[in-house]
Formats: sequence, C-alpha cells, structure tokens
Amino acid sequence: MPGKERLYKLSVLAYLILWFTGCFWLMAAISSGLFEHALGIDLVLLKDYIYYGAAGAIGGTLYAMRLFHQFYDSLTERWVLWYLLRPINCAGAAVMTIILFESGVMLLQTGNSVLAKIGIAFLVGFGYGKVMDKLKSVTETLFNGKSDSDSSDADRQSKP
Repeated sequence: MPGKERLYKLSVLAYLILWFTGCFWLMAAISSGLFEHALGIDLVLLKDYIYYGAAGAIGGTLYAMRLFHQFYDSLTERWVLWYLLRPINCAGAAVMTIILFESGVMLLQTGNSVLAKIGIAFLVGFGYGKVMDKLKSVTETLFNGKSDSDSSDADRQSKP
C-alpha cells in the first residue's frame, strides 16, 4: 500500500505543478500572440477571459499546493479527486465571477482594468470555497426571496 500512496502523492504534485506553471505559460503565450486562431476560434476575442480563467486556476492551484504540503501525510483517494478538480473548478468560477461583476449582477468596482480583473480572478481561485458560499447566498436571496439566515430567523420566531 505505501507504493500506491506514494504514487498518488507524486502524481498529485506533478499535476498541480503542471497546472501552476502551465497557466503562467498560457498567459504569456496568449499575450505574445502565439494562439491568435486555434481550432477555428478567434482567441483574440476571448483573450481577457482566458487570462481570468488562468489566474483563477493559478490561485486555486496555489491554495491546493499549500494544503498538499500541510496535509501531505494524510492524503487519501478521496482528496486526490479534490486536488484534481480544484484548478478546473477555480478557473470556471473565476471567469463566471468576472462575468457577474461585468454584468452588474454582483457589484464590485474594477473599472475597465484587465489587471484588476485578473487579480480578482486569482483571489476567486484562491478563496474558491468562500466564493461558492457567497454565490450560494446570493442565489438563495435572488431566487428564494430569502437567505439561510432569514429562514433561520423565521423558524425561530414561529416556534413558541
């Protein structure tokens, strides 16, 4: 069993390092114009969103590498899946969060600065769990008309 555990650890570490360095490389490649057209898609139109996704993945991967180091001795198969999905989830969440800010659904003043949005995307990736909690709260408020805290208050008031 120790051989399997060691293989998991080396695989997770290699995967996270590839994501971390690969996202920096992707941002540099896009910036240099290396991928102006790929697979029939004009990537120049999507350049900013690729930056946001890569920055979110960098933030999420950095957080995952910190936890990997901190909990190295307690890695289980369950957590391997968490490590594998973390950069992907963070990239998607970063792009969608920036879109929510740009659309005005969520309020945050960033202006038109791409660098500020890249910074926010990084923070979304790094703080992915907290962002998901906030999005859940916003969704509850928008679509149920009340948040969890409101329903808890109502439950407490209705009890004798």
